Amino acid sequence: MALKIDIEKKFGTFRLQIKLNTEDEVLGLVGNSGCGKSLTLKCIAGIEKPDRGRIVLNGITLFDSEKHINLSPQKRRTGLLFQNYALFPNMTVRQNIRAGTLRDQQNEKERENKVDAIMDSFGLSSLASHYPRQLSGGQQQRTALARILVSEPQILMLDEPFSALDSELKFRMEKEVRDVIQRFGKTTILVSHDRGEAYRLCDRIAIVQDGKADEILLKEEWLLKSNSVIITTDSIPQNVILVSKEP
Repeated sequence: MALKIDIEKKFGTFRLQIKLNTEDEVLGLVGNSGCGKSLTLKCIAGIEKPDRGRIVLNGITLFDSEKHINLSPQKRRTGLLFQNYALFPNMTVRQNIRAGTLRDQQNEKERENKVDAIMDSFGLSSLASHYPRQLSGGQQQRTALARILVSEPQILMLDEPFSALDSELKFRMEKEVRDVIQRFGKTTILVSHDRGEAYRLCDRIAIVQDGKADEILLKEEWLLKSNSVIITTDSIPQNVILVSKEP
């Protein structure tokens, strides 16, 4: 399983020129706001169309400007978790998750069984008839993740997944998301501006600056380069946090 990206896209005065090669791993995209991290995910998902280049996922070409290939988002089998979760406000938890099965070729009963199974695994069965406005931030995130995973995506992409959560809930949800990533077992891309979060969840780190990922490092190499140190604590997942060294 692998993702290969080599694309360019102009977005106003900004220019994205990104090259990435991943395997079955968790790749972190870190960098300042506006550097092109989220735009990269949208290009992979087919929400934004690059001006040129190629995107290949597990041997299937999602986009190729020279060959005029541009698969629709529905055909790309990508799972993108937005910062605001993008749940349908007028649908219940069950209906939101069931929406992830619409492209399945299975019969009605098989789809319902899939929905039941994933709701149970995410601890959402008792909330099946609730609407998004009735859910906590963590429950909304679990619902959004369940909707993505029930569609059986080939890649999981998380765009600042904890930015809308308070600190206590963030740390609890980080552990749950780590468990989801491990169960998923395929390529995952995590966009984050939090160095500790990226270190705890990712295998490698791509440093994105001005629309380019000039370096992709093992997280241990990145830790040294980022001039940070590890401090252990019992209050957060994986018992580790990063802080900047004093100059």
